Amino acid sequence: NIVKPISKDLTKLSFLSYVWDESKIEGGAGEFLDRVEKEDEAVVESVQKGLKSHFYKAGRFSPEREQGVHHFHLLLSQFMNK
Repeated sequence: NIVKPISKDLTKLSFLSYVWDESKIEGGAGEFLDRVEKEDEAVVESVQKGLKSHFYKAGRFSPEREQGVHHFHLLLSQFMNK
C-alpha cells in the first residue's frame, strides 16, 4: 500500500495487489487483502485525526500501533552496534 500525504488534512491511499496468477487473488494469500487494506485505511484516518489533538506529542512511532516496527528497529540498531 502507498500512503501519500497530500496536505495536513488529506492523505491519498493507493492499494496495489500483486499476484502471479490473477485467478488466485480471491483465495489463498490474496483472500484477505481487501479487509487488511480497509484496516490500514482506518489506521491512517485515526492517525490523521489524532495529529490535530492538543494531546498529541510528535514522535517517531505510535506506541499503540507500531510496536512491531519499533521492536524491529531496536533489534536492527542492536545488531548494527555490535
